[in-house]
Amino acid sequence: MSDWNYPEAIVGVFAINRKGELLMVTTHKWPKMYAIPGGHIELGESVADTARREMKEELNMRISFDRVINVQEAIFPKGFYRKAHFLFVDVLCRALTEKVKIDNREIQSYRWIKPKAALKLRMNKYTRTALRQLVDGNQKRWYHAEAK
Repeated sequence: MSDWNYPEAIVGVFAINRKGELLMVTTHKWPKMYAIPGGHIELGESVADTARREMKEELNMRISFDRVINVQEAIFPKGFYRKAHFLFVDVLCRALTEKVKIDNREIQSYRWIKPKAALKLRMNKYTRTALRQLVDGNQKRWYHAEAK
């Protein structure tokens, strides 16, 4: 069990470049899977500010926040490197810079890929759910509670 005794609020960033490609990353936190960059919302920080800060810290990128596209609850997600309870707030952003400099602490590698093609990558179900909604343009049901 982690040091966290309550759900963790996390912003996940779907960053799209000028070519319409999505930034996907690999991280030790989701071994052998692709994910999207992001991180914890800090006290007093907005979702948009979290997205901007995390992209700068982890990838040395600037983004323009567009909107929240999905909210999901993940209770003890399979495949994550530790036991956790998350509230994922997934956001759509425009990449203002495309040159990526990974920090090698959180992010190990990255790739730009068309969103529909990204669905063929191995990823956790939470990233896949939000990506599927983004690709299908179906954001009517944007909160997904974890089934017990």
